[in-house]
Amino acid sequence: MPGFFKNIFSGKVEKESETERLKKQEAAWEEKAELTETAETCYRRGKEYLRKGDLERARLYLDRASTLYSNFEQVFDESEVLMEDCDEQIGALEEEDLLYNELLEQVTEKAEEFSNVQNYLWVLLSFSRFQAIFDRLSVCPECDILGELKRVLDIFIQGFRRELTEEEQEYLQDFILRFYDFGDSEAFADTTNQAAVTDGTALQVFDLNGNSAITCSHIFLDKCIYAFCNGFEAAEDAETDLIPALLLEDYYLRTSEGDIRENLQVKEEISRIWDDYEFLESEPELQAVVERMESYRKMCRIHFV
Repeated sequence: MPGFFKNIFSGKVEKESETERLKKQEAAWEEKAELTETAETCYRRGKEYLRKGDLERARLYLDRASTLYSNFEQVFDESEVLMEDCDEQIGALEEEDLLYNELLEQVTEKAEEFSNVQNYLWVLLSFSRFQAIFDRLSVCPECDILGELKRVLDIFIQGFRRELTEEEQEYLQDFILRFYDFGDSEAFADTTNQAAVTDGTALQVFDLNGNSAITCSHIFLDKCIYAFCNGFEAAEDAETDLIPALLLEDYYLRTSEGDIRENLQVKEEISRIWDDYEFLESEPELQAVVERMESYRKMCRIHFV
């Protein structure tokens, strides 16, 4: 009798397990279908802004569509009709007089005047101003890795003073692999992953897609980790493209009207970029750079609820 009941109960568990598996599979397919729909919606909105002559917002939505069909196989398979045109439009926008294009050209030109170490410091200063933003977004489901930027910057600052320990190096190398995966994750592209702002808007994790900010962040951090672990004399050229990518244009374009160049917060951040450039041009002591980084890490560029 006990064996009979044992078989019944074990069979029930297996049946429930199979049911649960099918439910999860169905939920996953529904989520992919939603991503496909989102990609197509972004593409259509981008095209509409192109027709209106609003090239900044056209780039915002076409970039979002491109990320979705590039990162997710099902979206790619279902979006073949729009992909070619979307890529062509994005390529054309790279030649237009957009704020990011203009600032990128200026930063690239100035970076040629700096040593590689100065360029790493220049990017680190901009990136330090993102700690509060990453911290706030890290509470979103499956976005906790964003909260680890604080520890990464802590380790970098220690790396200015001494050689990193084996444990610190192992952590950084593990972090960068997980951070890469996050950039390709559904959590990154989920527009419900957001943080409320005091003005009634919300900053989305997907706003970090703008001008490849999350991709440039990964590339820069990867190079930076190598530099701190192996010495800056062996480091590759710093990813200075990240500096203009951190303007958070997507958030401001998505949540407000008008010319992005007249946005006060954007203008303030551009001013900080050039103030950092002049600061580094004066060849300050490393301690002064660290102190500026620490002050930036306490800064909250967006006022969250």
